[in-house]
Amino acid sequence: MLNSFFAFGVPIFLLILYIGFAIFRKNSQIPYLEFALFIIASFLTVFSFQVIQQALTELQAASQKVVEQTYGYPLYLLAIPLALGLLLIILNAYRGYRHIKDFRLNTK
Repeated sequence: MLNSFFAFGVPIFLLILYIGFAIFRKNSQIPYLEFALFIIASFLTVFSFQVIQQALTELQAASQKVVEQTYGYPLYLLAIPLALGLLLIILNAYRGYRHIKDFRLNTK
C-alpha cells in the first residue's frame, strides 16, 4: 500500500477525476454533480488516511529512516493528498450549504 505508484497514483487519478467532474459541472446544469465531487473528495481523504495508517503501522516495526529508504520517498509527503482531500471536502460542504441556503431563500 505504500508503494509510491499506489500511494500517490490513486490520489493523482482522483484529482484528475475531480477536475474533470468540476469542469463538466461548470458546463452543465446537472444538480447532482456537486454531490459526485463531494464523494470523490471524500474517497481521496479516506484513501490518504488509510495510507498514512499503513505507514504508521510499518513505523512500529521499523524506524522512519528504514521505511523511507524502503519505499523511496519521505513519509511527510503522504500528508499532501490528505490535506488536499480535506480542503476539497470543506469546499464542497460550503458549496452545499450555500446551495441549500439559496434554495430555502428562493422557495419562501
